[in-house]
Amino acid sequence: MCISRLIQTERRRITAIYHFNVKMVTRTSGGSCVASAAYIAGEKIRNERDGKIHDYRNKHEVVHKEILLPKSAPSEYSNRAKLWNAAECAEKRKNSQTARSINAALPRELSRGDQIDLVRQFCEQCFVSKGMCCDFAIHDKGDGNPHVHILLTTRRVDKNGFTQKERSWNDRKLLLEWRERWADWCNHKLYFVSDARVDHRSYKEQGIDRLPQIHLGVEVCAVERKGFKTDKGNKNRRIRRRNLEAEIAELEKEMRSTRAKHKQETIEYIEANIGYKVSEAFAIHDEMPVLEQYEKYLQSHNIPSELIFYNEDKYELFVPKSEKEKAIGLLSQFRKQNLERDDQSNTQQKSAPPKKPKPRL
Repeated sequence: MCISRLIQTERRRITAIYHFNVKMVTRTSGGSCVASAAYIAGEKIRNERDGKIHDYRNKHEVVHKEILLPKSAPSEYSNRAKLWNAAECAEKRKNSQTARSINAALPRELSRGDQIDLVRQFCEQCFVSKGMCCDFAIHDKGDGNPHVHILLTTRRVDKNGFTQKERSWNDRKLLLEWRERWADWCNHKLYFVSDARVDHRSYKEQGIDRLPQIHLGVEVCAVERKGFKTDKGNKNRRIRRRNLEAEIAELEKEMRSTRAKHKQETIEYIEANIGYKVSEAFAIHDEMPVLEQYEKYLQSHNIPSELIFYNEDKYELFVPKSEKEKAIGLLSQFRKQNLERDDQSNTQQKSAPPKKPKPRL
């Protein structure tokens, strides 16, 4: 009973991976939106601003890529090279922010079609409807970590191209809204296929005693995959160990609580059936078949009793202490009758004529 309740509780707690990271593509850090677009799409694109060629055609983990445009954007922006070269050339300053980049984990419980539909609907609602050009690509190496890269423009757009910078898209409240909407869309899709759910809130906001792991990054992940240990990797391993210990402590606490509740319910059940407090009753221990017969024997003599099953090795028959002497006396009679019944059965078996063997044909 305790285990089944604990399993039901854990099913309600199933949590899918939530990761939603937003950062700006800036020239001060050596980035360009053309290079980012080539990377996420696994394509070869030439940056018309500086003449550099960014070739990522060897990236075989790109399983889907798509460009979503607002109605006001030129149709030619459906071409990835033209879209991001236009965005790059629209920025004149050496410290310009040329694009907004989002990396988000996709629920691996979803099919590929559901993952694509999830990203498309999320981007339409949060970005394209606000006037942003959106380029997204889903990456999956088959290692259980499917994720999506989303690249967004930072300027308003009309039929002639990009216009003024839209500063309101940098609002932190908008970022928090995106994080929540991503969780909403993930859970909407998960509802139909799994008990798993995601939560955009931090562990602290959820009231969960866990530490968040740090982001490793592409280079650190590559080193770790080769079998080498890194400082960041070691830190995450310590965090996972600490979180596992906290989870075990919570489960043990819940198990103790469930056992205490089960014990109290058992006491109340016994008291309701025998009409006495458990403290005013005594318990008889024996094998299950014997206790079942003895319980019926006591009840036939109007002595209240209740048989409790704990597990396959433990059974107890509770009887009020006020009926103890009478119950013990009846126990002697009960055992005597059982012995006599067994003797009669053995005698009948011995006196029965042996069966004649069937003649062979």
